[in-house]
Amino acid sequence: MVSAAAGAVGGAAVQQAAAAGAVGGAAVKEVARSFRWQQALAAAAAKGYRSATLPQGHATIVPRVPTPETSSSSSSSDSSSSSSSSSSLNKVVFEGRYTNFSLGHIWERYDFLQTHLLLQEALLLQQGQQPELLQPEHLLQQRPMEQHQLLLQLQLQQQQQQQQRAACGVGVAVSAFCLH
Repeated sequence: MVSAAAGAVGGAAVQQAAAAGAVGGAAVKEVARSFRWQQALAAAAAKGYRSATLPQGHATIVPRVPTPETSSSSSSSDSSSSSSSSSSLNKVVFEGRYTNFSLGHIWERYDFLQTHLLLQEALLLQQGQQPELLQPEHLLQQRPMEQHQLLLQLQLQQQQQQQQRAACGVGVAVSAFCLH
């Protein structure tokens, strides 16, 4: 009975150690991922790349003067809701662009810092999955045309091969002289 209790305690200790190891491993993995992203961006900036997905703008936070109604409601609320309400007291003036679409609705509705960090993480993730996005913008704009031209060439080659096979498949004696 004593050995069974010791085995249960030992099993619990092993589970706790495994859980701690998993948490530590996840933290190390996250730090390594962040470091790789920062290295990729630093390398891209050092090469002078300007991509359509790289941040090309800046935002300015303009504090608004709180009205008596908003100041009384924020003082009566707890600390977690006051931090979210304080961000709504600021107005964000955005100049430039982060992506190919307008972000005015995001700046008006959400906290600037949180939005900035989310956009930065999304851009880094996109560039990590598609490193060719770090090319200059004019090359990125040419990429769809190049893919279209490659598809046309592939279709043309397939048609030519089918025509050659059809021409060579006339007879057994003739097909011996055809080279594929």
